[in-house]
Amino acid sequence: MKSDYSKESITEFLSRKYGEDIRLFPIKEGQESQAYWFSRGGREYVVRINSNMEGFKKDKYAYEHFRSDRVPIPEVVETGNFDGTHYFCISVKADGITYEDSDEETVVRLLGDITDVTEAISRTDISGTSGCGVFDSDTGNAPFYSWREYLAEVFERDWTAVSRSYVNLSLIDELLAAYRELISYCPEERALFHGDFGSNNVIVGKESRISGVIDWDCAAYGDFLYDIATAYFWRTWLMCMEKTAAYWERKYSHLPRYTERILCYELRIGLTEIYENAVENDTETTEWLQNRCREILREYRQRKA
Repeated sequence: MKSDYSKESITEFLSRKYGEDIRLFPIKEGQESQAYWFSRGGREYVVRINSNMEGFKKDKYAYEHFRSDRVPIPEVVETGNFDGTHYFCISVKADGITYEDSDEETVVRLLGDITDVTEAISRTDISGTSGCGVFDSDTGNAPFYSWREYLAEVFERDWTAVSRSYVNLSLIDELLAAYRELISYCPEERALFHGDFGSNNVIVGKESRISGVIDWDCAAYGDFLYDIATAYFWRTWLMCMEKTAAYWERKYSHLPRYTERILCYELRIGLTEIYENAVENDTETTEWLQNRCREILREYRQRKA
């Protein structure tokens, strides 16, 4: 659950830390961290508070290993303990607004740039690391021997533990059956992907230029089409993802087993989101996610017929 510290308590923490008065300003937050921006020494920074340090460490790892002219990643200046239960992360502020908050004209103008960034991420040199799936921030290595082994991890979740949160277990069984079949079409590729690319994790700066790619906590090694599938899954929720998915359909649909791979990764995204939102008892979002997965399941069955 996202923390709910008062603005005053975070201000006091930073003022003590720097030995000077700090003023906080609101910034659009992600789903998991409280966030504000502040100015100090002529530069602007973002402070985030979260109960999980790993995401902050992943951001630092991404900055140190993945940033380039093509993949702008804000510098993580410092991380540490905020109090006994939560952590803080201070990073340089990427100037601009989120891709999600951009108007339709800007989104259309950015489609080529968004694609270039995605491809640049997938071409990042990860030869010094091992494994597939979500990697850890200490070693840069991931725990699964193969990409398909990582995909199969979904089957290990205890779905009965979240049934009280309005999860339709019959639907879950249907989704898992389709997902099992689709895994067989997924190639054993190993590239870097962001894991939650687009919408509120891409910052658009002046002159409609991408100024930052943020929130690397879901970054992983595997098939780069996983990032492409993210736009497909959320396309009915957000205009920017609809435009992006349509653009990527035209650009990438010639790839081997493209449709099956996209459907597979859409189902994994959906199953993961259903599980996590159900655990948090977010019934409204869980219901939307189940309906979205029903749409994906219908598409899968129509294509299979």
